[in-house]
Amino acid sequence: MELITRETLEVLIKKNPDDIDARLNLAEIIRKDRSPEEALIMYDTVIELDPDNPQVYLGKGLCWAMSLLDNIPTKEIWEMELDEQEMIDKAMEFLEQAAELDPELTEAYNTMGRLFAIIAQEEDAVDMFKQSLQIDATQLDVLEDLREITGKPVWKILDKGTWMGEEEEE
Repeated sequence: MELITRETLEVLIKKNPDDIDARLNLAEIIRKDRSPEEALIMYDTVIELDPDNPQVYLGKGLCWAMSLLDNIPTKEIWEMELDEQEMIDKAMEFLEQAAELDPELTEAYNTMGRLFAIIAQEEDAVDMFKQSLQIDATQLDVLEDLREITGKPVWKILDKGTWMGEEEEE
């Protein structure tokens, strides 16, 4: 698979300004380069083209959550101090929108769960992780997050209906 660069995506967008996938990929590259303000601008251009795209809202939520999730001072990535509660509120707003548009978007639930854990709302965090695991029970990182939050083995936390893979034969 060929690695798509920022420059390649910018050329694609110049040729076809309505290329939603190119815009989303570019926004993701910018976000991962720790430039949330610039990424938010690109995500907004996608909203103009496709206002019901859950990936846009997920990306915007991840931008607002970045400083908290990665434990980076806001000034390093936003070039200004931001209020932690404001960042959480904005992140949650966009993540909830993403989950509403795509109820199977586990990354939205997982990010909300991690934010709830950061602000010591463990019960809400557990609820988000459980929702995510109902969609995909194979997420080992989420299972580990649940274990860390509760201090209990995961099998004691999850509903009996959550499938955890095939039973091992002895």
